[in-house]
Amino acid sequence: MSMINKIGTSIGNGLAKATTYKTPTWLGEKFQKDPEKALALATVTSIILKDGIGCAMYVTQSLNNKKIPEEKRKFVSALDLTNGVLMIGAQIAMFFAMRKYSGPIFNKLFKKSFNPVTKSDTISRMRMQDILNGKNTSKKLPIGKDYDACQKDGVDLFKFVADIAAATIIGKRVIVPLIATPLAKKVEKRMNADIAAKTEDKPVEETPKTETGKKLDTISYGNTNLLSKYTK
Repeated sequence: MSMINKIGTSIGNGLAKATTYKTPTWLGEKFQKDPEKALALATVTSIILKDGIGCAMYVTQSLNNKKIPEEKRKFVSALDLTNGVLMIGAQIAMFFAMRKYSGPIFNKLFKKSFNPVTKSDTISRMRMQDILNGKNTSKKLPIGKDYDACQKDGVDLFKFVADIAAATIIGKRVIVPLIATPLAKKVEKRMNADIAAKTEDKPVEETPKTETGKKLDTISYGNTNLLSKYTK
């Protein structure tokens, strides 16, 4: 057996063993029961975890960044932390808010395609087409169930796209900048005011006084006095 086959076998055995643990089994049951809901929650959770790790890295970097003046590091790191918390909170809020209304929005947008009248007409047309083709098997086909399944798939797809878009686009790219930008300006004003106050509190260094009556020593670098040429 080659090295590649051994590595593949080891990885496969490890994954197979991991699926027997409690957490993967629980996740598998959730995906089987409601795939759309489980996938949406898994997707938004991964996004939030990524933003949380990024926020922690930004805060740590700001606190230890020597290019930023020491008196400004705490303010910059606090701003990074605030921005990260707002980003995570807005995404969670928009995800669950849109999840509550995405189903009714779908029904309103596609009410002409999915309603009891359209369902009845679709079943009648399929049965009529079946009879015109010389067949009479449509009564045995679960046309109504297939129609409901198609509607459910459409709702699930619309909800998944709408919920993730609401979290990542509206929450992260629209709501957070509207809040974070004015907040950043306030923090910047506060930071500048504190720095100015600290600067005013520092004692002013006095310049050394020269004794009266004594001439200051001058350093001569040769005949550099241009006026001497004209005073002779």
